[in-house]
Amino acid sequence: MIPIWLLLIFVTFLQPIPILSLPECNFPAIFNFGDSNSDTGTLAAIYGQLPVPYGETYFHHSAGRYSDGRLVIDFIAEGLGLPYLDAFLDSMGTNFSHGVNYAMAGSTIRRQNTTIFQKGGYSPIPLEFQYVEFSDFLNKSQMIREKGDVFKQLFPAKEKFSSALYTFEIGHNDLTAGYDLDMTTEQVKAYVPDLISQFTTTIKKVYAGGGRAFWIHNTGPVGCLPYILDTRVITSAQMDKYGCAAPYNDVSQYFNQKLKEAIIQLRKEFPLAAITYVDIYAVKYSLIAQAEKLGKFVLCFRWIEIAIFARRVIFRLVWVVFIWLGHSRLIWCVPQLSD
Repeated sequence: MIPIWLLLIFVTFLQPIPILSLPECNFPAIFNFGDSNSDTGTLAAIYGQLPVPYGETYFHHSAGRYSDGRLVIDFIAEGLGLPYLDAFLDSMGTNFSHGVNYAMAGSTIRRQNTTIFQKGGYSPIPLEFQYVEFSDFLNKSQMIREKGDVFKQLFPAKEKFSSALYTFEIGHNDLTAGYDLDMTTEQVKAYVPDLISQFTTTIKKVYAGGGRAFWIHNTGPVGCLPYILDTRVITSAQMDKYGCAAPYNDVSQYFNQKLKEAIIQLRKEFPLAAITYVDIYAVKYSLIAQAEKLGKFVLCFRWIEIAIFARRVIFRLVWVVFIWLGHSRLIWCVPQLSD
């Protein structure tokens, strides 16, 4: 997991800021929007907890995160002296007095025309619906607080919304969604402006509701994702020296450039807002480039991954043997696994 100090090194301020004159950060709450990079329990609340090795190194049990430990959003909360964020859809023992996490694994900026069960497997809760959840919470939380007693302790006071930190990390699923529909990199690039437009629309809505402090991550190097490298046809000429697919990373960088330009414009439109652009692409690519130096192993497999792979291979071999023997009527009893 990325240490918060390393992340801060790559924070990109688009205009010079006199750091020494800034007061100490003191945000009473965090409201987070995003995908699996910051989901702390939304997907798990709907579909059940993730299996091992998720959660094993820090929480020592599945904790609703697509990580064996903590996420960047967890370190941000720690750095601000706040508890970890509970997922909005998690109803078991949640405390929203210090903020809410609306992120869901697989989420995209814009709506996808696939379901969670179809090719791509993208979340049914895109960014616009995460904002709807936030807007609903903003209003109803104050009604619930009026009941007093324990309700005042579990929900944020109204003034916390205007002084909270609003964090965003979303977009890479929108890019890979295009590839899952067999689009070319140029076709994916063509809809990036629409992604940025919808992204900034949500930020403007949060601002209109009183939000003033924004922490926005750009997207990581899509061309370094294992499932992109495994499922796409990539020539050796397209691979960079760190084993990533350069054309796919070019799309990520194009998205990031357009996002940066949009943030510059937002700063002009909303001078009272503090908008921080975080170059998460540089962080992740740096970790990949220095894998041997920073990691214990360059490449490793856990027993569960090997078992799953072996299980898939075995069942597919059984399928082939049944067909070869002419007993296709028996195939129904063979478990079929999705990729």
